[in-house]
Amino acid sequence: MNAPHQLLKTAALRAVEQQAQADLAPHELMRRAARSAFDTIAARWPSHAVLVLCGPGNNGGDGFMLATLLHQAGRQVSVWALPTSKNRPADAHQAWLELPPDLLQAPAPDTSSLADDTLIVDALFGLGLARPLPTLACRWIEWANAQPVERLALDLPSGLDADTGNLNPIALVATHTLTFIADKPGLHTRAGPDHSGLIELAALALDPPSYKLSAPDEAGYLIQKNDCASLFTRRKQDTHKGSFGSTGIIGGARGMTGAALLAGRAALRSGAGKVFVGIAQSASSFLSYDSLQPELMLRPAHELLDNAQELGITNWIAGCGLGVSPDSEQLLQRLIALHPKTPMVLDADALNLLSSCPQLESSLKAHAGTCVLTPHPREAAALLGLDTEKIQADRIEAARRLAMRYQAWVVLKGAGTVVSSPLGDWSINGSGNPGLATAGTGDVLAGILGALLAQGLPIGDSVRCAVWLHGAAADKLAALGIGPIGLTASEVIDAARTLRNAPRR
Repeated sequence: MNAPHQLLKTAALRAVEQQAQADLAPHELMRRAARSAFDTIAARWPSHAVLVLCGPGNNGGDGFMLATLLHQAGRQVSVWALPTSKNRPADAHQAWLELPPDLLQAPAPDTSSLADDTLIVDALFGLGLARPLPTLACRWIEWANAQPVERLALDLPSGLDADTGNLNPIALVATHTLTFIADKPGLHTRAGPDHSGLIELAALALDPPSYKLSAPDEAGYLIQKNDCASLFTRRKQDTHKGSFGSTGIIGGARGMTGAALLAGRAALRSGAGKVFVGIAQSASSFLSYDSLQPELMLRPAHELLDNAQELGITNWIAGCGLGVSPDSEQLLQRLIALHPKTPMVLDADALNLLSSCPQLESSLKAHAGTCVLTPHPREAAALLGLDTEKIQADRIEAARRLAMRYQAWVVLKGAGTVVSSPLGDWSINGSGNPGLATAGTGDVLAGILGALLAQGLPIGDSVRCAVWLHGAAADKLAALGIGPIGLTASEVIDAARTLRNAPRR
């Protein structure tokens, strides 16, 4: 199996850079970055004219050295350089000295336009930018974004935070990003996917895992198909439905039974041996079976809890359409108290109840390491007593805080879903698209996750594999023209099943 795709935060990348530079000739790391960019351009845009936008720091130095290499190769290249009142860093200064002066142009971004066969290279601001972009840089970026050409960002698009994926008010929208040394979390969460385009990694002949990092939480990884081998293990012939667990679901208050049924259908079609759905609505309006999925076994929620041991429930999902009434709170309290060692997924209204009932949080401590919380940002904010903006300002740290506070695995949903273990180890999901921004997809994710737990996957594998499979199913549908606009949660269920059963290559 391939090694996990590592993501490094800025502090870790700085530590790697410093350790590497101690063993390299002066300016060698910048020369490697420029050569990597040159090779990428030669392969992808062999005949394009190239305009390089350069900033005052080392990102600009990468651009200067790249422009020099392109010029030496006979390519048509020009450079726009932001003025600086400070001395450039040593590497960038050397790159400036080597730049042929006739490549520098006086930019006129308000009036000029580019031919289609021009490539813009963004080397304005890279790693560690912690201040608003200069006014002139904003003008150039707005102009560049409006051009009908491809845009290559060096290391990361200017204006995008490498650690969080948050944006300056103005940020470059790249069609391609060549990121150096190691991949960055900000390229894969929040606004990162919208601004990074196709991401390629140039490790610059370094091996970041071999370097000493400043802190363990500065490194995570990107969840990809290669990390989900457990999903594709062939089943033995000598099995029966009891081999694959029995999932119990508590949810579906009056007017919200669809959420519980979606979770149940997703669990069944994701491979759980049996699925019981405990419906929380009143007896007078109780839904006795699911006409679209009659294999689901429906019970009143209290009855399912009473008979869980007899029915052989191996894991639970709670919260999908559960509601936040006193009856719902009582059901959740009973579930947590009666089954302290049983793997459990808490979603939706279970999270709303957890955030408003301190006694539930206390009871949950008995589930240390066996519970998964699946909040969206607003639910995460309520669980931590913050506002949603603070959650979104640093999604990785928010997921880690939640996981360590509740001693649970956490799936912080959104663009670039973040997964954290109870110890604070984090990863970002690499699959999914905006088609998942529709009602019911969270219930489907909970069902997929419950099914993987029922089938005996370790909890960490279950969480990461479920998140990837959920996103990959949406990607498969979009590739077939089913979405992202108008994609429905029900469609994701069957696409996920198809992916799990695809022939191995």
